[in-house]
Amino acid sequence: MKHLFRKIAVSQRFSEAELSALAHELELLKGAIHENGSVNPMAVRPSLCALQLYANSGSQQREEVLAFIHSIENEDFSSPWSDAIMQLSVNIFADLQIGRVGSLLEKINDQKSLTNAQVSDELISSLTDKRLSGLYDNKVDELNIDFTVQILPFPLEVLDPRIVRIPPGKANELHRHAHETVFIFIEGEGKVVVDQFENSVKPGDFAFIPRWCNHQSINTGNSDLVFLAVADFGLTGKSFVGNYLKTARMKTQSPNQ
Repeated sequence: MKHLFRKIAVSQRFSEAELSALAHELELLKGAIHENGSVNPMAVRPSLCALQLYANSGSQQREEVLAFIHSIENEDFSSPWSDAIMQLSVNIFADLQIGRVGSLLEKINDQKSLTNAQVSDELISSLTDKRLSGLYDNKVDELNIDFTVQILPFPLEVLDPRIVRIPPGKANELHRHAHETVFIFIEGEGKVVVDQFENSVKPGDFAFIPRWCNHQSINTGNSDLVFLAVADFGLTGKSFVGNYLKTARMKTQSPNQ
């Protein structure tokens, strides 16, 4: 856990907004350290207040914090961080995650209905629903890849159910991602590969796809393989620090997908 923030910093996985805000706050912290003053706790995140407390505890600690700030500002990670800085950086990582999912957690704990439907039809859908929208597709003949994905017309915040269609003899990409998923098979026959495991599937079967496993769905039948993939993408897509889509897809998609 204590290595996560450095890993993100080294691989430059901050969003532009996150990096800009962090750089501004680190500049305030650096100024306070140089002036032997106190940083305004309302102007920086709590984790940086903890860094200042550590910097104030001794000359060595002060230099460690300044070196940490320098490494972030200059994207220079040639020198290791001390164990104390690594541990304190865990709190920065936690602040970043709260910034991404805090509003969602507030809604969960508020215990208020989020139903915005005006008519009952807004709460139901089917395979033939004209409101189904195309999310993405991919076709790579040399890799035998051919599939389409549709998204259901529900304003979901955490769950992300998608309808996947794979033609006979084709497959989707071997890929992995942060969200865990359950596949509910509706039509056709095929097999699902999860890391070193492989299972045959048919209508009525369910398949579990753990986080970050390599997986692929393959149509072994004579008709389309159709399944509903229900994932927690609404949560993981926000909480993963970095470009989430690059971890999961072969094709570049728009940010809102």
